[in-house]
Amino acid sequence: MPAPASATYSVAALVAAHTAFRDLIDGGAGAGFIRIRSTADVLLAQIPLSDPCGTVNGATGQLTFSIPGGDTVSTSGSAAYGEFCDSSGAVHLS
Repeated sequence: MPAPASATYSVAALVAAHTAFRDLIDGGAGAGFIRIRSTADVLLAQIPLSDPCGTVNGATGQLTFSIPGGDTVSTSGSAAYGEFCDSSGAVHLS
């Protein structure tokens, strides 16, 4: 059998990891949010998440975020990356 080219996680590992990540985003006093930034780190948009921010599928481990609608656009530009933040602005994934 050849060596795997990429990691494969069990459903149990995905559920545990995504549940812990979801709980970090929900850990603040309010709803978390997603920031969209340019290559120059300019904030282009801030997208609020629901509180709780999403659900984890127990059969697949997939984390699905819930976005109630609306965003705060700071400026125009090309998106380069996003940041998942808790309500205090702490970045938990970039």
